[in-house]
Amino acid sequence: MKISSQTRSRCIVLIAMMAAITLGSAFAVVWTKQQISRTAQNAKQIETDLAEMVRKISFLDQRIATLHQPVVLQSKVAGRLRPSMENQIVWVRERELPSGRAYALAEPFEVTIDLAMLDAHSPR
Repeated sequence: MKISSQTRSRCIVLIAMMAAITLGSAFAVVWTKQQISRTAQNAKQIETDLAEMVRKISFLDQRIATLHQPVVLQSKVAGRLRPSMENQIVWVRERELPSGRAYALAEPFEVTIDLAMLDAHSPR
């Protein structure tokens, strides 16, 4: 059986196209696997950073909780506070802030909304 040259050329073109599609698909699979690997590495790094941030926040929460215990707060004001007298008037300086009124307690302390600005280890 004799195959015409036109049929033969179509078969060769079809085989060449199948080879090109197979080769392109193989490269696409390799590229996709590399992208998945890069994405997994980035996700791992982000998870590590998140775990570190959670650990730091937990440490700061624990430190804040320790510093706000009544015993610690009492030790910071020991010797400076005394019970008020019955006829004593206490005046508090008033300060106006953009968020509303805030009251100053003593000179070394500043009125602040942000707890991160407070220094727990500063000398009193």
